[in-house]
Amino acid sequence: MPLLPVRSLFWRAFLTFWSAMALILVCGMLFTAAVAWYRVNSLDGLNPGSLAHDAAQIAREDGADGLERWVAAMDARYSALNIYLVDASDHDILGRALPARLRDWLKDYRAAPPDPFPAASAPSPSVRVSWWDPQLLTLPDGRELLMLFLPFDSSHWELLGLAPVALVIVLFALAVTAPLCWALTRNVTAPLDALRLATQALSAGQLDARTPARLTRRKDELGLLAQDFDAMASRLQALVGTREQLLRTIAHELRSPLARLQLAVELARRKDERLDLQLDRIEREGERLDALVGNTLALAKMGALPEPADMLDLAEVVDAVVEDARFEAGDRNVGIAWERPAPLRIQGDLESLASAIENVLRNALRFAPTGSSIRLRLLAGLRDVQLEIEDRGPGVPEQELGYLFEPFYRSASGAAMAGSGAGLGLSIARAAVAAHKGRISASNVLPQGLSVRIELPLAAT
Repeated sequence: MPLLPVRSLFWRAFLTFWSAMALILVCGMLFTAAVAWYRVNSLDGLNPGSLAHDAAQIAREDGADGLERWVAAMDARYSALNIYLVDASDHDILGRALPARLRDWLKDYRAAPPDPFPAASAPSPSVRVSWWDPQLLTLPDGRELLMLFLPFDSSHWELLGLAPVALVIVLFALAVTAPLCWALTRNVTAPLDALRLATQALSAGQLDARTPARLTRRKDELGLLAQDFDAMASRLQALVGTREQLLRTIAHELRSPLARLQLAVELARRKDERLDLQLDRIEREGERLDALVGNTLALAKMGALPEPADMLDLAEVVDAVVEDARFEAGDRNVGIAWERPAPLRIQGDLESLASAIENVLRNALRFAPTGSSIRLRLLAGLRDVQLEIEDRGPGVPEQELGYLFEPFYRSASGAAMAGSGAGLGLSIARAAVAAHKGRISASNVLPQGLSVRIELPLAAT
């Protein structure tokens, strides 16, 4: 699985979520600690010994009713302290449910060896009494009660159970997450809206529609999507422009031989001594039209070529093309340097692949000077095979190399040469190579010449 980029949407959402959680947690803990500290400070001035002494005195004088009023007053005054009065059955006389900690203390207290507190006297206020030890109280009728203190314990999350504290934390969480969620959503929806508008403009025929520059500068998935959209729009604009140029070029290429045909027909009708010459001219123009239409159909056929599925030996294909080309090369006194290597298996279509190699080789033959040599090399890599066809012709200006494989394109040097063709051969070669999932490129060589490289993937073994 590929690693996600540092600025991916995943990391944006992840960091936003955890930043909000951390902020809520830290502020919630600070708020809880502040309230807890306030409640703990509220115990300052309270002495469990004094409270036990006061409770014992009230129990002797006013009994259970007095203790109930006293406990209610203490609860109302000190929110950090809860006082429970438990009878022999471990039930609070005010009917309140005992917290789990108090039940555990009572259990330990009942199970401990008896250490009776003198019921006739009460602990002195100066006697040190712990908040955590039950205090024995004796009522006027002789019944005994245990008084249990439950002060606020900051080591527990008791405050979270309080409705006001929980409400404040929830409201704070909403106040933190709402703007962060809005910013995160806006960070995603704004680029999508810009991309949607660009898509609508492109579908409406505005081929120059592009996404905003600020969107393409993003380093996340949306930025990559915008870059891909712009590349697609540029490619679509180029293809439409190429097709329009192709139609204009075809019309121009057809108009010239047709005009010459009409002129030759008019001259032939005179039936003078130049009749044979005009008939030969009509024949040549007809052949040119036939070649032009045939190459145009071949180019269209290459564009609709299905995925090749035959297993071929590329060395054998090149060898067959070279043998056919040597007849034409011999007439022009041009040599072809080629040594057939070991078999190289590829998956391809024999007819289209041979046509591509033949078009490149014939183009080299067309521009190769008399007495020169054309060199072919077939090299195998780890995953692909490379065929290089190098001639010693005039080459192509560097600024024109990128247009060499465009339909009907002829360089300034090639257009002036007789028999230079209509400029479809290399276009057919590029379409055939692309159908084989390969690449074709051209470069100038020193001191003079042009090298065309065809790269095709090797068949899986």
